[in-house]
Amino acid sequence: MSKIYDSLYPPKSMILIDVLEMLAFMFLAFIVGVRTDFGILKKAGRLGIIIGIGVFLVPLVMTLIVATFLASKVETNLKDILPVMAPLVSGSSFHVISLLLEDLKLLNSELGRLALSSSMISGILSFFTSIIFMSTRSITASGFRSPVLPAELGRIFMVIIIIFGIRRLVLWMMRKIPEGEPLKESYLIGTTVMILIVAFVSECTGSQAMFGTAVLGLAVPAGPPLGSGIQHKLDYFVAAMLLPAYIVNVGIHIDVFVVKPSTFGYVELIILVATLGKIVASVIPALYYKYPFKDALSLGLILSSQGLFDVLFFSRLLKFKIIDPECHTIMTLMAAVHSAIFTPLVSYLYDPSKRYINYRRRTIQHSRPNSEFRILACIHEEDDLHHIMDVLEVSNPTRESPLGIFVLDLVELVARADTLIINHNLHEKHSSRSTRTQRIINAFRRYEHRFDGLAKVNCFTAMTPYVSMHDDICSLALEKSTSLLIVPYHKFDKLAIRAVNKNVLNKAPCSVGLLVDKGIASIWRSRAEKHVMFHVCVVFLGGPDYREALAYAMRMVENPSIKLTVVRLVASVNYVTDLTEARLDVKAISKLRMFGRENHERIRYMEHSVQDGVETSQVLLSLNDDYHLIMVGRRHDNESPLLTGLTDWTDSEELGAIGDMLASSDMKSNAAVLVLQQQASVEANNFCNNGNYITSIKYDHMTSHGHIDRKSSRVHDQLAISSV
Repeated sequence: MSKIYDSLYPPKSMILIDVLEMLAFMFLAFIVGVRTDFGILKKAGRLGIIIGIGVFLVPLVMTLIVATFLASKVETNLKDILPVMAPLVSGSSFHVISLLLEDLKLLNSELGRLALSSSMISGILSFFTSIIFMSTRSITASGFRSPVLPAELGRIFMVIIIIFGIRRLVLWMMRKIPEGEPLKESYLIGTTVMILIVAFVSECTGSQAMFGTAVLGLAVPAGPPLGSGIQHKLDYFVAAMLLPAYIVNVGIHIDVFVVKPSTFGYVELIILVATLGKIVASVIPALYYKYPFKDALSLGLILSSQGLFDVLFFSRLLKFKIIDPECHTIMTLMAAVHSAIFTPLVSYLYDPSKRYINYRRRTIQHSRPNSEFRILACIHEEDDLHHIMDVLEVSNPTRESPLGIFVLDLVELVARADTLIINHNLHEKHSSRSTRTQRIINAFRRYEHRFDGLAKVNCFTAMTPYVSMHDDICSLALEKSTSLLIVPYHKFDKLAIRAVNKNVLNKAPCSVGLLVDKGIASIWRSRAEKHVMFHVCVVFLGGPDYREALAYAMRMVENPSIKLTVVRLVASVNYVTDLTEARLDVKAISKLRMFGRENHERIRYMEHSVQDGVETSQVLLSLNDDYHLIMVGRRHDNESPLLTGLTDWTDSEELGAIGDMLASSDMKSNAAVLVLQQQASVEANNFCNNGNYITSIKYDHMTSHGHIDRKSSRVHDQLAISSV
């Protein structure tokens, strides 16, 4: 066995692997420092502080008691190692928790934010406790000749130099990077040299290289332009070259054959006690603050997880001979096993989207006519601004029904461990700074001023990863009680943004509108140009989404400068699957016709009888270029004769068959397209509210002309609410 080992890992190669491992440790510590934002502590709240302190103290006390008791029963070297292990396994690593939450797509969930703040508090307490513990132990063993005191003075010296010297250089570098420009190679080289110098000085002054590079990372502001640029460049180098060498080195020092069953039992008992202590310290406060048990248990499992940085720490302890190879093997393997168990358990127990279930109607159709109409407008790119403002311009704010507009500028999170939502005060002094965010704020400031109190705008910026960006969008929509959420859609968006749009459609607590920009110039007009008519077209097939589009158009057309054309498509054969929906469609069209009698010069209604999808496409392709905005519903019955053959050619399922065709380049019209999806009703969620309960009944089916046709109709179970 030793011959095989020597052939695989000759002494010369081990020296190289050791060097690469040290470099991996240094650069990982720097990257983690860049990702860390101590601003999380300000947002921790009382519960986060309680859990953070509890997750450290409770397992520490429990493990120390158990370790002391076990140490009195054993005669081997475990007598000295078990008490040392107690503080090592009691803390929660903030870096491990942040990476785990990122993998689980929970970074910007309520539970994720609580776990981040709690783990940072626990990690800080664990760090200082470990320093005190190790210093005390070293001084006790060596007296005042111990190297601990010079090392601590060296740490203080390094912190002062980095904070008051190097940080100023870093801030100067940030000011020299133009907005939106990539990081210069000279800045990357300079930062790398700084990392190596700080690591060398840390070792010379008695501190570890990891400590100096971690503090240097904290000195670099998280996020763009410098923090995100450096992390983006270094991630590939660390992941592709340094981490594999480190993992190999960890594996070399793991030897399962030296593990004795008795030792495994003692060490595993300490680890299980620490895990139980963390879960108890998380679950009890969370339950006291009215968290559901599954969420509280998920929080405990997250804070009990161990990962790469814990394994890094264990390997360093082995090199300093604080633990022996037997304990190191057990601790490393158990860290991997526990993470493999806890991660799928959290995914099973905690569903962040359930909090978006709304017990109230948040739709355009069901909005009260004399109340504020609230819209959340999302912006992925600065070019989205003008077309979204076009839609807001014609949304007809009035004294009786003003607009409450919430603008969310979405920025991909890079080089930060926590998501960030910035609430901009729109009423601050106008700024001439040429940044993307400030240009957006200034544009909406002018928009708000132009409507003179009829529209109130609040601007936000969300920095979050694409995989969980929908959580921030839906959370803000829920918090602000919006009735409509507008998301920009571009046919050639990158897949990550399209995934965000799909998640929003699936989980939004209100109605959603996908705004398709077809690349035409904005027709955003000032108040002085109100004589220029804005022409809106609604394609109506029937169903909740199409009624939502019609309701929005009805609100718009109350503005005298808006013209409305409604194109209704009706199957030439009697086909109705839902009597209730058919009645609601007829009611909506009747309301339009009544309003059209009073405003006949601005409202036009056309009805086309079509046989199949081919004739439907002919009607859509015949729409001329007079329209500025075309609105359509997203969902429909795919088996309807109106759509026969169309669904097979749909490229973008998030737009639906009709929306996808209207957004295609085959259309003559270059109008913007707004595809609407009405919020799922309370009935469809199968919940009860205010004493109303859901039952299931059946209806006969009626065609759009009001005739019963039982042969061609298909009976579907419908949901209705009956009062108790």
